Amino acid sequence: EGGVDIYDHTGAVTLIQDGKNNILVDTGGRGRFPEIEKKLAEKGLKSDDINIVILTHFHLDHAFNVAFFPKARVIGWVHEWKDGRTFRFNNIETWSLTPGIHILATPGHTPESLSVLVETPNQKKCILAGDAIDQNYVDKKTIAALVADQNLYKKNADKILELGDWIIPGHGEAIHLKS
Repeated sequence: EGGVDIYDHTGAVTLIQDGKNNILVDTGGRGRFPEIEKKLAEKGLKSDDINIVILTHFHLDHAFNVAFFPKARVIGWVHEWKDGRTFRFNNIETWSLTPGIHILATPGHTPESLSVLVETPNQKKCILAGDAIDQNYVDKKTIAALVADQNLYKKNADKILELGDWIIPGHGEAIHLKS
């Protein structure tokens, strides 16, 4: 519900504001930073105000602009804190980042794919899915062509469908599942 959404051939870029954190899910593709910067400014934010970036996976259409957020803690498949501690998401299914914001391991499109489940104030669950699911899968159970593991993709796309009330996919319009 934060509202910085950019959809086209580049991956979706979404701002989540929970009252304490400015979280950006994915950073878009090459040449998209000026548009992202403009959308953030419309919300009264600068790139330095983003304190967490979550990368759903490391394809450049989703992660190219990560360097423009130098003050943000970056969370991806392998997470490293500033004190040197690390962990890998392949050891977990779900990790709670903050109350109401959870990171889900959703490999399939890539081995390191993550999704973000946001519990909205109106009790709806929005899943920012990167490329873990798309409209074709929702409509026809058709698996996208660029998938590292079809079985994992199906398993995790079905998990997203089960958990979410609506989905922001990596490409395309928001998908409303439940009213």
